[in-house]
Amino acid sequence: MELRQVLAPDGSLVGPLPDLDDKELLDIYRFMVWSRVVDRRAYAAQRQGRLGTYAMLEGHEAAQVGSAAAFGPQDFIYPGYRELGVQLTRGVPLEVVLTYWRGMPNVRWDPHEYGMMAIAVPIGSHLPHAVGHAYHARRSGRGVVTGAYIGDGGTSENDFHSGLNFAGVWKTPTVFICQNNFYAISVPYEKQTASETIAAKAAAYGMPGIRVDGMDVLAMYSATQEAVERARSGRGPTLIEAVCYRFGAHATADDARRYRSEAEEASWREKDPLPRMQRFLMDRGVLSEDLDREIEHEAGASFERTLEALEAETAPGRDDIIRHAYTRIPQLLVDQLHDLDAMREEDRSVVEAGEVWAVGAEPDPAGPTESMTMADAINRALADEMSRDNAVVVLGEDVGQAGGVFRITDGLQARFGEDRVIDTPLNESGIVGTAIGMAVAGGRPVAEIQFDGFVYPAFDQIVSHLGRLRFRTRGHVDVPVVVRFPNGAGIGAHEHHCDSPEAYFMHAPGLVVVSPSNPYDAKGLLTAALRSNDPVIFLEPKVLYRQGREEVPTEPYEIPLGRARLARHGRDATVITYGGMVPACISAANSLAADGIEAEVIDLRTIYPWDIETVTASIRRTGRALVVQEPQRSGGVAAEIAAEVGERCGWDLDAPVRRLAATDAPWPQFAIEPHALITPDMVATAVRRLVSD
Repeated sequence: MELRQVLAPDGSLVGPLPDLDDKELLDIYRFMVWSRVVDRRAYAAQRQGRLGTYAMLEGHEAAQVGSAAAFGPQDFIYPGYRELGVQLTRGVPLEVVLTYWRGMPNVRWDPHEYGMMAIAVPIGSHLPHAVGHAYHARRSGRGVVTGAYIGDGGTSENDFHSGLNFAGVWKTPTVFICQNNFYAISVPYEKQTASETIAAKAAAYGMPGIRVDGMDVLAMYSATQEAVERARSGRGPTLIEAVCYRFGAHATADDARRYRSEAEEASWREKDPLPRMQRFLMDRGVLSEDLDREIEHEAGASFERTLEALEAETAPGRDDIIRHAYTRIPQLLVDQLHDLDAMREEDRSVVEAGEVWAVGAEPDPAGPTESMTMADAINRALADEMSRDNAVVVLGEDVGQAGGVFRITDGLQARFGEDRVIDTPLNESGIVGTAIGMAVAGGRPVAEIQFDGFVYPAFDQIVSHLGRLRFRTRGHVDVPVVVRFPNGAGIGAHEHHCDSPEAYFMHAPGLVVVSPSNPYDAKGLLTAALRSNDPVIFLEPKVLYRQGREEVPTEPYEIPLGRARLARHGRDATVITYGGMVPACISAANSLAADGIEAEVIDLRTIYPWDIETVTASIRRTGRALVVQEPQRSGGVAAEIAAEVGERCGWDLDAPVRRLAATDAPWPQFAIEPHALITPDMVATAVRRLVSD
């Protein structure tokens, strides 16, 4: 494939000069010099203990500055972790960049202000974000082009495929820029991919692939400008392969001498992007030796001033470690912080009342009602919010014309259109990843995963980005995404169709985890989730979708997230459960009443952050606690609740806290599924044993 060039290594023109005046050419060179000087100074500062581990870019200046300069001010960039040149060119202040490499909470980095997302460490997983962002911006009528940067090693990641595939199918205005420096840390290109070029991969995704001399800043500008104009005019995405070289090691923790020779590096030095552009500008009369030295000195002096100023700043206190994970800080996090204070015998950290998640009061049902199943109630909540807020979209496999495999989204596409009820490619990571980008761009996406056991391919997106992005950007970016999926067993289905993965998400920071147990709660909880600025994992017990009906208000209403429900009053024991186990526990409690045992049943509804106050108040009345969950016992929701109850209510307990759960084996084949199910009789037996202790 042709390698595009504008400047030869000696600085002479070998291709058409982009439409840039002398000032613009000099500005591009200035950013290249700044990138190299700052890069070298940052490397030295890390060796001096003034910065943390740092990823060098020397050799990438042309690929980064040339491409970044071609985007417009309204465009939005998703970087990896080596894009210093892109950051400086896009106007991200040096103190913002260095704050990150000092490992400090980066309250300065507002992605919306700079049109550039904060650094992403997980390789390649930001590509779907750029695609979703572009999709929502286009639907909103904004002329935004998104750019996503990746290395050659990153093209082996799953999200390289999902990002480019979604972009190609949706024809989003997105430019993918791969900096091919032929090494993924130490693994060489030929051990990374069988493709002769990275650009050739573009054809499989229905987009042009352009191979550019990545050491030629003007060639990079020209190719990116072409791709940006193509995207802005509605002709879809482009993949650019910038062929370049990383002169230094992968990062300050790496030793390139273990896998590269000095001769190889010397051969690439002949193509160094800075002398190439320097000679071109001097021949053109735009740059002098004095001006060149002045630019270099200015960059070095600015680095030292900036770093010294940052070093003089005082690090925030311990209370900062719990801020920005959620829109408001759950009380549970505040309690945990104060526990840490006590372990260090320090004064309690200061958390203002206004910062704490205040769970609202339970609304009283009002207005006209209609008999609904849980499936009806969820469908109605989605339709109501889509009518109320144009930013709400639904995306997932089979959610459109088919209405989902459980028909939960039935009729929504006909009502709201294909651009708001989106049948996506079969790729769960892409579904959640593009939803994240939509949210960054101002959308409120609802990502449906077809079955519980299919959510695992999206786990990286959920845990690495959905739950962390607000914390990563120190509250500058909200990610109001709802990830919905049918959850749990009891329908006699094959493997991966009856999983209950809620404990994984309860453990992941930054996520709200919800599971309703009846139609009324399903509608109110989903409405609250759709209006929340925190990301919500919404688990729908599939066994309850159409198990029964109840009267549900037809008008929208919210049930506060974080508020448990007292499903049945009792005096002898407290049964704590959620989701599909709630009807089983209520049935058990009703049968126990015939024997004179009154069990109180608490439906958590929100699994995280769960309602500790309601649970502990009940246990202090009854003196006994049983926690019931459907999935595997070890490390589950029940284990967490039992531990917390033991710590908080130990002196109030008349018997040890008990758990009732499945075994730590995969969910069995459907022919023997009844052996694994928790039944009302089992719950009743567990309560009898608890009461007899």
